[in-house]
Amino acid sequence: MLKKFIPYILLIVALGAGGILMAMSGKDAVSMAAQEKDTLLAADTVNASFQGVSGKVSSINVKEEQRVKKGDVLMTLDPVDKELEIAKLQSQIAQMDVQIAQAKGSLGIQADKITESEKQAQLDIQAAQTAETQVNKGARAEDIQQQQLAVASAKQSAENALTAVETAKQNVEIAKKTVTSRQKSFDLAQTSYNRVKALKESGVASQAELDKAQNELDSAKIALETAQDQLEIANASVATASKQAGIAQNTVSQQQTALQKMQAGATAEEREQARLKTEKAKEALTQTSKSRDEVQNGKYNVNLLTKQKEALQVQLKSLQLQRDRTVLKASVDGKVTRVVPKLGENVSAGSTVVMIETADLYYDLYVGEADVAKFQAESKVTSHIVALNKDVEGTVEYITSAPQYTNMRMSRDKGQADTSSFQVRVQVPRTENLLPGMTVEVQVHESAD
Repeated sequence: MLKKFIPYILLIVALGAGGILMAMSGKDAVSMAAQEKDTLLAADTVNASFQGVSGKVSSINVKEEQRVKKGDVLMTLDPVDKELEIAKLQSQIAQMDVQIAQAKGSLGIQADKITESEKQAQLDIQAAQTAETQVNKGARAEDIQQQQLAVASAKQSAENALTAVETAKQNVEIAKKTVTSRQKSFDLAQTSYNRVKALKESGVASQAELDKAQNELDSAKIALETAQDQLEIANASVATASKQAGIAQNTVSQQQTALQKMQAGATAEEREQARLKTEKAKEALTQTSKSRDEVQNGKYNVNLLTKQKEALQVQLKSLQLQRDRTVLKASVDGKVTRVVPKLGENVSAGSTVVMIETADLYYDLYVGEADVAKFQAESKVTSHIVALNKDVEGTVEYITSAPQYTNMRMSRDKGQADTSSFQVRVQVPRTENLLPGMTVEVQVHESAD
């Protein structure tokens, strides 16, 4: 008999359970979870590292739990290697300045000599043309007198050329003495470097002392090479001045010969020679003009030295930037949560050495489509801190689609979500008692203003 009443009993129980659920008015677990959201406070962490430089930690200026401000020094690396490289580059730039100044000075002297040579060549042309005219027409008293003046002028030019030769020879002697002095300095620097290197290998001298000796040796070498270049320039000047002096002497002889022939009269052969001399004088002017092309090439060399100096200056700026980057500063306000290396350890470029927890606190809510309209950017949200049993007011920073794993999946075909979720980030003002990791409760139906 009892079996007959079992279906009726089950129906009565089902109806009773449904009535109880309806009486709860949405107090079941699913409804409560939809109305109240639990999440955790969080804070962003900044990983501080040395940008593009590595080396040995020389000082650590912070410790865990210490508050820092943006710009505070966190840690420094030993800058000795960078300082030595900077000093070496500065020395090379200074040497380059000397070379540029010398090259410009040499060009100026050469240009002046060319100008004088052009003037002299023009005088020679005039003299040759005068001589040719006198040969063709015969000498007159005024022509003879003019030729005598030309002879005197040629002699004066020859004397000036000889004076220039003597001056150039004196410059050679000075340059030789400079080379001798620079050679002694280089030999001394080489001996000093060898001694320091031996001491370094035996463990007596430091790397810094060896680097200093190397720098002094490099500077002495550059100075020696510069002095040798100056000697070569001085020798070239002697050769040029001697050549000019020879030309001037030849001009004197030519002018005197022309004067003698004007006085004695000319033959057909002499007339031809006079014509050839005029052509030769014109050719000398052409050669002098070509020398200006050599001056232009010298200007190109000066420009090349200038470009080399600019390249060194770029390297110097790069090294100075790397030296500045050996001092690590805080990029944000916050609290130091971890200091990775120890004093004296070597750290690589880009590796995290200090972790800073920022002063901004936030939490993320994941709400469904039905509740997302209750939140607006910049709106206020009342949050309850469980650990402190107090309410705080936060501000919605942004609202965005949440990852797919937070979606509610029910009974749709192919596992599609019945309800999509949205991520709501809320910024919370930081106080002394608020800490990352604390639980936050948010009543969804009370969240939006």
